Amino acid sequence: MIVIDGLTLDLADVAAVADGEDVTLAPEAVVRMDESRKSAEATALQRPVYGRSTGVGANRAVSLMEADGGDTHGLKLLRSHAVDAGKPLARRTVRAMLVVRLSQLAAGGSGINPVIAEALVELINSDVVPEIREFGGIGTADLQALAGTALTMLGERPPLGRGEVPVRLKGWATADALPFISSSALTIAQGVLAQQKLSTLLDNAASVAALSFIAMSGNSEALSPAVAAAADTSAVADAAHTLHSMVQGSGQPARIQDPYCLRTLPQVFGSQTEELKSLGALLSRLVTAGHENPLVHGSPSDGSNDVAHHGLFQMTNLARRVDALQLAIGAACATHLRRIDLLCDPKYTGLHPFLAEDGSGQSGLMMLEYVAAAAVGRIRADVQPVSLQTVVLSLGAEEDASFASVATARLESTADALATVAASELVCASRALRLQGRRPEEFASGRLRAMMRAGFTLPSEVEDRDLRGDLEQAIEIMRASH
Repeated sequence: MIVIDGLTLDLADVAAVADGEDVTLAPEAVVRMDESRKSAEATALQRPVYGRSTGVGANRAVSLMEADGGDTHGLKLLRSHAVDAGKPLARRTVRAMLVVRLSQLAAGGSGINPVIAEALVELINSDVVPEIREFGGIGTADLQALAGTALTMLGERPPLGRGEVPVRLKGWATADALPFISSSALTIAQGVLAQQKLSTLLDNAASVAALSFIAMSGNSEALSPAVAAAADTSAVADAAHTLHSMVQGSGQPARIQDPYCLRTLPQVFGSQTEELKSLGALLSRLVTAGHENPLVHGSPSDGSNDVAHHGLFQMTNLARRVDALQLAIGAACATHLRRIDLLCDPKYTGLHPFLAEDGSGQSGLMMLEYVAAAAVGRIRADVQPVSLQTVVLSLGAEEDASFASVATARLESTADALATVAASELVCASRALRLQGRRPEEFASGRLRAMMRAGFTLPSEVEDRDLRGDLEQAIEIMRASH
């Protein structure tokens, strides 16, 4: 059970809820939301409040009372904003979105009625989730996804797959409509899931690179403490220390200077780790920083109640952070492919070409290069920075967009493709080490031994055969913690 208090939420907990963990609201979060609701109500009596007493977007100058003469605008807003298109998102992704939005509401800046947050808890715990489709958000709030969620909570739109909404709301006040949908919860959730997936994957990929280094008798001078001390960033220095500890005692180097794919391992993995940590730090703030527009603050008890209209909902920094990580991963792909290539080369392993059974022309692991290259093609196609895009919408009222929603969606695709690339290298490195007669017990590093043992669970037969099963097993190894 994950407690949502609106103050802290670990990224790992978001992933846990995505995978089925239940949630509960902390009592103090309910109190905080109720105080925010009272503050918003008091402020709306004093001055116009966007979305509460006015229309939204290009309709922001329209008074709601003049427009419809009653409290019906909220339902109209939800229904009109719920349109999306494309393929339905996975249940896991939608659950992550719901818990991120719950956490943001619990932060107490929206002015929403706590009853809606409590209904959201019931929705998550029932595992009945709305059907959310891929096209809708542009990085300035996931209005369509959250409006569609509201319609599902109202019973107006069927949920994903099956099930019944556990608590069907009987109505939706105008005061609670914009406060519910004014969030980039889906974009943030997709970023969290991709960041968590990559955290495990990049750790494992570094361990696999160390196996390749050993199989090709790399020169550990490139990873030495002296080199780490001269590194241009602390992340590169840390990567050098980590890799050096894994390959230490692996034997005599075969060369004075290795190919770049071995010699530059600290830069390659250090840069990816640095960007991954920066993205994680930003996401950790976003899952509890409800960028509500308007942002409700102060209290009517002392007269400090007010709202602030702003543009924090534009996920510019998130788009740039994801772009930077995509660039680091894309740049590293060349070294992955080169290590796979060299592992198949007798000059670097002393084994038969393509790590085949013999030298009679068998193809061995030849086609893994092609599979890895195809996955790299997918990664590189997504490297073009999303943060350079822009658009003008809503009669010119919104003249820019971050497109962070596109960035985080494709980051998860990158993680899946990278798992295939790293798994291809694992199959090659593991076969090379097995054929060389190396054993996990030779090495002092527990991390290296764990990855080598995992690699040695792959099939040991070296005759030409269908390798799909080997690769699928290796992908699962790359996605698991060791």
